[in-house]
Amino acid sequence: MKLFVRFFFLSIVFLFLAGSSFAQEPDDGPMNRNDVTFYEPSGGGFKSDLNPVIVNVISQINSDSIRSTIQHLQDYGTRFMMVDNRKEIATWIANQFISYGMTNVALDSFLCYVNWGGIYVDTLWQYNVVATLTGQSAPEEIYVIGGHYDSYCSPDPYTFAPGADDNASSTAATLEIARVMQASNYQPESTIQLTLFAAEELGLFGSRYQAQKAYETGEDVRFMQNLDMIANNPDSTDQVLIFRYQFCEWASILGAIAIEQYTSLDVVFSNQWNSSGSDSRGYWEWGFPATYFEEFDFSPNWHQPTDIIDNCNIDYCAEITRGACATIMSQQFLPYPQGLQASSSSDNITISWDPTENALVDGFNIYRSEAVGSGFEKVNQALLSDTFYLDIPSESGKQFYYKITIANDQGEESMFSEVVWGSLFAFTDTLLVVASLNGNEITPDSIYQFYVSVLDTIPFTWIDVNSIHRLDLGTLSRYQNILWLQNGFVTFQPTDTLGYNLYSFFSNGGNMLVSSFIPTKFWANNSSYPTSFSENYFISRYFKIDSVDRQLNSFMFQAYPSADDYDTLRVDPAKNLTPEYPGELFNIEVFAPTAEGTVIYRFDSQYDPSTNLGKMQGRPVGIEYMGEDFKTIFMSFPLYYIDTADAKNLLKYVMTYKFGDPTGIPSNSGASDVMLLQNYPNPFSTETTIPFVVDEPTHVSLAVYSLQGKNVAQLVNKKMFKGIYNITFSSSRLPSGLYQVVLKTDRSLFTRKIVLIR
Repeated sequence: MKLFVRFFFLSIVFLFLAGSSFAQEPDDGPMNRNDVTFYEPSGGGFKSDLNPVIVNVISQINSDSIRSTIQHLQDYGTRFMMVDNRKEIATWIANQFISYGMTNVALDSFLCYVNWGGIYVDTLWQYNVVATLTGQSAPEEIYVIGGHYDSYCSPDPYTFAPGADDNASSTAATLEIARVMQASNYQPESTIQLTLFAAEELGLFGSRYQAQKAYETGEDVRFMQNLDMIANNPDSTDQVLIFRYQFCEWASILGAIAIEQYTSLDVVFSNQWNSSGSDSRGYWEWGFPATYFEEFDFSPNWHQPTDIIDNCNIDYCAEITRGACATIMSQQFLPYPQGLQASSSSDNITISWDPTENALVDGFNIYRSEAVGSGFEKVNQALLSDTFYLDIPSESGKQFYYKITIANDQGEESMFSEVVWGSLFAFTDTLLVVASLNGNEITPDSIYQFYVSVLDTIPFTWIDVNSIHRLDLGTLSRYQNILWLQNGFVTFQPTDTLGYNLYSFFSNGGNMLVSSFIPTKFWANNSSYPTSFSENYFISRYFKIDSVDRQLNSFMFQAYPSADDYDTLRVDPAKNLTPEYPGELFNIEVFAPTAEGTVIYRFDSQYDPSTNLGKMQGRPVGIEYMGEDFKTIFMSFPLYYIDTADAKNLLKYVMTYKFGDPTGIPSNSGASDVMLLQNYPNPFSTETTIPFVVDEPTHVSLAVYSLQGKNVAQLVNKKMFKGIYNITFSSSRLPSGLYQVVLKTDRSLFTRKIVLIR
């Protein structure tokens, strides 16, 4: 399950946030200390529930020991990544770990190329230092703590870059945590990786290398605790700053709880999300939960020759070190429940989560509510030992919310997981139209009446695109067909919640037609041209768009068909975007499809293609995907500006012949030569039986597809005679997730969803 969850996590991170301010080059400069949120512990605090093992370890953290380490690192003069002493420094750090009694210590080297002074420089080898405490019961579950050890100083980092606060302080903290754990003979249940990163200052190279390596080798990194600049506190304030990352805010809350519980410090959350200024960013980019501690009073000596130990508050650094140590240790006793997912189908809502081999974990509890923020009630009578739960609500088309806890044999429960939601898919209603009520000097009523006219006898429900927060999963589960129509130039992007809901919608065979100006702005937050989209982008995965381009003042008077089954779409001359060019549209995006996409419409201009006015001539403006898993049509011009008769014919054709029955409800009327039955067991972990019935001799294809439309297993492909068949499907090579079984003959097609849980 963790690989499936991480893929979805990465998809959401890069699909909807691509091109945003989050995708910046590293800049660990000062953020606005006024743009913060003060953490308020629930229940009035946690001081009464101290774990004696944690207390014993952190009580041995010593300011003098931390001071000695910072002084030694400062005495190198510089730890700049381009200087030849970098391996000497890494070796000294490794030897410190070894001197504490750690036996699994390694220099993890990597080749680094960096842009320095406008020139790409081969800096040869860099060296991360990785010290590992292997878990007793769950060695494959990894918790990372650390920070970078390199330094930088203006104007000449080659000769002097003391970097006492940035970041000898965090290097010393990590070494001190290793020292006290070893001195206490502490044996974690899960693996703790104490990692000190090279080459942070010019681009987070060390952490990005380490995180990418962990991802590519399939390491189960459950948590990354980053420390950076934790020793500046001239006024002896009692605050520490925590940076949060989207989709794993819980990681920062865990840190806040531990700091409030085990130290004298108060927690302040930065409102600068997804900080690109330190090594936690590299882990987050690769789908690993991360958080980041920093001093509240940002040092005025940052990257200056004055960043020396005399300007550090070592006792303050030691207190943050205690909080970091308590954070990582707390996850050994009642780890945060991770990987919670809700898979919605027409049969049930499958709640699944990551397993843990931690011997201190006794089981799981699951809670359900009809409201996101309240009313949660436990649904299981006894602790759950499995890592999934099948819920069959009594009502379809309604959204239900779920969260879980981990429990030990003392009845203690972990912090609640994040909330997920699901709905029984029924596809009972006809058509959902998500449309923009604003355009260019057009009244909302005229837009609405236009779509009433072109949809003719097809009944539909209308939602204004500016109210897309209403598109909960319960709503989407009632409609198999969605028309997404935007007339103005969109200035906002969908939320990650909408992305999650649409993911479930498409996973259950939903169909969508998109027709709007600048659609990549909304669906990929794109604002530059030309731009290519990787397969992780939502726009690529579901709308089959590989790349986009645009010429602002290139004019289209019609979209001509590139597929035989479509008719020309003429721009209505009565609806002018600009009086100088009646009956023409401009600012139209053009696409290149992925291998799975098909071009259905192309840009048609009345002007010479060698001029800007006609430059986009012949380029694709409409792409379709008619898969067995879902169907989409993506067009870069609003139907509102198309001739009414042309738009009406298009929608009738799409709803009737492309998306199925114009009522929006799939039809299986007529005699069938086969019937696909539900597999058993479902969900399954290793293999499942897929039964089907053949009523007359026919050629049968039975295959299993991923949600990306890839054929992962061809089970049958031959002529079969009348009878009842049971085919065994073994899933030993596949990751956890939702798959689709497709049974196909020359005149019949049946599909069913199956759930694989490791």
